[in-house]
Amino acid sequence: MTRYDLFRRRIAPIAFLAAIALLGWKTCHVDSRTHATIVLDFGEARPHVQAVTADLIVGGDRIGHFERRALPGMQIDPCRFEVAMPEDSGELRMDIELERGRVAVVRHLAAVIDGSTVSVPLARDISR
Repeated sequence: MTRYDLFRRRIAPIAFLAAIALLGWKTCHVDSRTHATIVLDFGEARPHVQAVTADLIVGGDRIGHFERRALPGMQIDPCRFEVAMPEDSGELRMDIELERGRVAVVRHLAAVIDGSTVSVPLARDISR
């Protein structure tokens, strides 16, 4: 029996069944996500915020997107959004538009608890 025959008859079917089992397991565990509410806290700098765009990156994939813009002459509304993360950690990339220009902020979210509210303080980053 050659190596090719060994692979074709013995190893390939086992690898195929393992791949199918992994795919089935991942499909059945879709509900094992971490659900959380993310709140962007602008603090005292809130009157200067014109718009905000936020992307939640988990495992290299963008799984959440949030945008909010203030109406002319008014303050931006509270910024809170729901996410369902496949892992309990991720990265929040924000682009905040102020009266004086734009600010890019990146925050790492670690050990997010299912059902929790995660407050992201941004006043210090905006005040610079």
